[in-house]
Amino acid sequence: GAVVVAPGVSGARHGVSERACAQSGLDGAMAMSIGKKYNASLQQCMLRIKDPKVSVPFYEQHFGMKLVHKYDFPAFKFSLYFMEMPRDGHALPAEVPSPESEKYLWTMPGCTLELTHNWGTESDPDFKGYWSGNHGKDLPESSPLYMKDGPNRGFGHFAFNVDDVYATSAELEKNGVRMQKRPDEGRMKGLAFALDPDGYWIEIVQREAGLFKEPRNLSQVMMRVKDGAKTVEFYRDIMGMTLVREMVVPNDFTNFFLMNLSEEEKTATPEDEVSKLPKRLWQPALELTFNHGTDKDDAFQVHTGNSDPQGFGHIGFIVDDLEAMCKELEAAGVPFVKKPEDGKMRGLAFISDPSGYRVELIQRAMAIDPELLKAPSP
Repeated sequence: GAVVVAPGVSGARHGVSERACAQSGLDGAMAMSIGKKYNASLQQCMLRIKDPKVSVPFYEQHFGMKLVHKYDFPAFKFSLYFMEMPRDGHALPAEVPSPESEKYLWTMPGCTLELTHNWGTESDPDFKGYWSGNHGKDLPESSPLYMKDGPNRGFGHFAFNVDDVYATSAELEKNGVRMQKRPDEGRMKGLAFALDPDGYWIEIVQREAGLFKEPRNLSQVMMRVKDGAKTVEFYRDIMGMTLVREMVVPNDFTNFFLMNLSEEEKTATPEDEVSKLPKRLWQPALELTFNHGTDKDDAFQVHTGNSDPQGFGHIGFIVDDLEAMCKELEAAGVPFVKKPEDGKMRGLAFISDPSGYRVELIQRAMAIDPELLKAPSP
């Protein structure tokens, strides 16, 4: 998964280097991270959508995802739809929504797209649509994605790994899916970007063929970050992810790939093959794109998608003991947007990463208070 400026944007890109992430250095030599201690696992990527009657079938029909749980919050006028790419032979909840599907959602080993629908956007003629994260003022003015009065770019895309990028892209296009980039366009050959109904970018990436029966797996969530080193430290040393790959384009950008790996997955992978894990494993990688120099610019801030223009909302991890973990995070100086005891929603918290992105932490096996799902009394 690379950052692709729109096809046809000039700029020589060469000398791409892969820094080996040696096994011994994967997690640093430090004590167990807070995330590892509480078994934090990347479980969601939240995107705001205009119309669930369009978006949910889009992901079901074109990407084979399944709705595994849904919440309606009548008092707050929004709904959440959780979509998963199911694994062969993996039992899904029989009824959605149900206590069974809620339990499945908050104990699952996999990762979902959480689609947030603020009621009324689907029928509001003045609704301007959501921001994909890929238009911004930090691009050259010649770019078709340049946004003069816009924010700096933030969230970039999520991705599916497939056995054949060309065949998958052709099929998507034949079925009416809009393409931002076909596999042979632009300077990055062999990867493609499709667009969802709200204009979010979906990267189509080549995986090692023959590993899975399923035609695709949800394989990455990409966010642009202000400071590469600080952000890697946060997700690796605090959240307990493993840095598996570092792709450097000198004088331009670096992509860092981090994954939640089990001890078995770590020990089973020879050192020189760790960088191949994003193309081999089922679970998604968090891809952090660091455009060189933004860390030195005090005024630079990526746009996280939670103020105008809105779009992407957060990533989320399920954890074993939310309250204990939050106490440790607080002691470590991690900033909180919402502590577990704040507000009406129990069983979850929000922290900020070094770029200001929201990171949700959810108690494993939690259940939302049924009172919050009731219509307000007149």
